[in-house]
Amino acid sequence: MGISEERSSNIRFNNVDLARINESKQKFEEENGHHFVEKVIQGEYMLEGVPNFLAEVQTDHTKFILASDEPTILGGLGVHTSPFTYVLYGTMACFASTLALMCAEKRVPLKTLKIKGKVHYDIGPLLTDSKWPLIQELVLEVEADKDIAGIVKEAQEKCPSVYAWSHPIRTEIFQSTGNKIQ
Repeated sequence: MGISEERSSNIRFNNVDLARINESKQKFEEENGHHFVEKVIQGEYMLEGVPNFLAEVQTDHTKFILASDEPTILGGLGVHTSPFTYVLYGTMACFASTLALMCAEKRVPLKTLKIKGKVHYDIGPLLTDSKWPLIQELVLEVEADKDIAGIVKEAQEKCPSVYAWSHPIRTEIFQSTGNKIQ
């Protein structure tokens, strides 16, 4: 069965496959409310030319290449979007998907769901000894045709990407020789 056939055979509400959501919910409940996932991406910084960085990413159905450059102010050529733009885009997409899923589960039909994202950050510490925090603030503004303020608040607690912004997460960085970088 192809992607379009699979999509047409399931009930979609706010572009969310409710049958799949119900199956997943049942499975997660059987796992005591957990279902651990690991996402792995391997990329390469290009030491000449553009883009600066390439990585192959995979979805449930395909693989494709993401490319990024640093902006010219940070020595890049600025041809492709910056890595940090992908971070903001990913956060916005993750939050919108979480919100649409939660509205679908509550049977709140939406005609419009738009997210405007802003990050206030300081790139000065990248090139100086400044100890100021790099990230100052993340702001997501939701536009919808319904009053979904309560669901927005709930989605803020459940969205994995927003969680990553608002909670300290154990982070390990090491060279492939296995030596952790202190």
